[in-house]
Order: sequence, then structure tokens, then C-alpha cells
Amino acid sequence: MMRSQGLAAAGLIAAALAVTACGHGSPAGSTGAGGAYGAAYGGGYGGQSSPPASGSAAPAETTSLKTESTGAGTVLASSQGMTLYYYGEDKPGSGTSACTGTCASYWPPLTAPVTAPAGMRLPGPLGTITRPGGIKQVTINGYPIYTYTGDKAPGQATGNGIEGEWHVIKMP
Repeated sequence: MMRSQGLAAAGLIAAALAVTACGHGSPAGSTGAGGAYGAAYGGGYGGQSSPPASGSAAPAETTSLKTESTGAGTVLASSQGMTLYYYGEDKPGSGTSACTGTCASYWPPLTAPVTAPAGMRLPGPLGTITRPGGIKQVTINGYPIYTYTGDKAPGQATGNGIEGEWHVIKMP
């Protein structure tokens, strides 16, 4: 019993470190769930799926985005059903991600290539940026897109609202 309590405490400490490494309070103009992205682009949108970036730039199989029903509403998800997020510290269209190093280990970039199913309405065009190491990260309307290691199953959105910076991509 003591060992499992120690492991649980270690997990909480790791989560706290991830939040500290990845968030710096609420950005000016944040609008809560959906954040600046949702406010600027109609309230949120949704998804794709691919495994977290592994550090290699090996060719990837194209995967298709989908939607998932979560406690935060209908959101964009990876092909595996994992909720997708954007980061309030990223600047759309900048071609870079503000989430690197330890942050990216907790918030893995969604890697390219991805497609949206026919008829799926996204908040903007799909694109990519090139991360250090040559990994191509998916963007939507210029925002780099991520998954969250705290989500363990499809339909979870446990990263939504962390530090006022991490937001699900809501679907209309």
C-alpha cells in the first residue's frame, strides 16, 4: 500500500512539473475553454490522430482526423480517438512551436501526414511546421496541434484548461 501511495505521489509531482514546464498563466484575452483559438475561429473544431512524435523523422502513414464526444463537448481527435489540443503560447502562422523539450514530452506534437474525412468542417486549413529534428507537426489554421499524455483513453480531455493555456479543439 505504501509503495502504491509513493508511486501516486511521484505521478502527481511529474504532472505538476509538466504544468510548470508548459504553462505560464492565462494569456491576455483568454476566453476559457476553447481559449483564444475558439474565440477567434468560431468556438472550436476538431481532429486527427497519430502517435506522439518519437524523435525520428521516419516517414509516417497518413491518418485521418475524427471527432470524439468528451466532457468538454465534441472535439477533434486523432485517428486513435485521442483528444487534440492547441497551446495558447503558440503564435498562429509563426512556423514554430512554443512547446519544446520537457513540455513536448507531456504534450506530444501531432505528426504529419493527416487528412480530414470528406465533409468534416475544420476551423482552417491543415498545414505543417518543421520541429527541431525534422519532425513535421500538424497545424490547423496556423496553430500547432498536440495530444496530451494525461489522456489515457479515447474521449478523455483531461488537459483542457491546464494553466489556462491548453485547449481542446471543439467541433461545431
